[in-house]
Amino acid sequence: MLDDLLRRYRRAGVMLDTNLLVMYLIGVYDKELVPQFKRTEKYSVDDFEFLEFYVGQFDKLIVTPHVLAETWNFIEKIPKHQFDDFLSKVVPHIEVFEEEYVNKKTLLSSKGFSYIGITDMAVIQAAKSKKCFVITDDLRAYTHFFENGVETININHLRTI
Repeated sequence: MLDDLLRRYRRAGVMLDTNLLVMYLIGVYDKELVPQFKRTEKYSVDDFEFLEFYVGQFDKLIVTPHVLAETWNFIEKIPKHQFDDFLSKVVPHIEVFEEEYVNKKTLLSSKGFSYIGITDMAVIQAAKSKKCFVITDDLRAYTHFFENGVETININHLRTI
């Protein structure tokens, strides 16, 4: 299954939802911090290593400004004495992400917007536009992504493969 997804989407790229992007960036900084950081405490170092390896198999990691902003809001909780070091290690990774903008008119007029919200609707629209693959940890988002024709997998399913 993973090999098939990789074969079909390697060039198009992969998107992570906010929680997984937070885990990814925290892990890039210090993988031992993943199970200690409040927003990522449900994940293990092994989860990060798997995600890092898997994401690394794609030609690009795609983000929307919405996901990046939400991610940043959670990451700002890193203790101030670590933040400069965090930035020096993480910003080079963020700089190579491909950013896909979805305008507000498209988001606000999308079916299901009121249920799923702006950020997840932006992921749906961006994934459809880029014809890429999405990894999420949110069951509600997973269901909505799938219903909207976006190829997606829940990280919990990846753990069992």
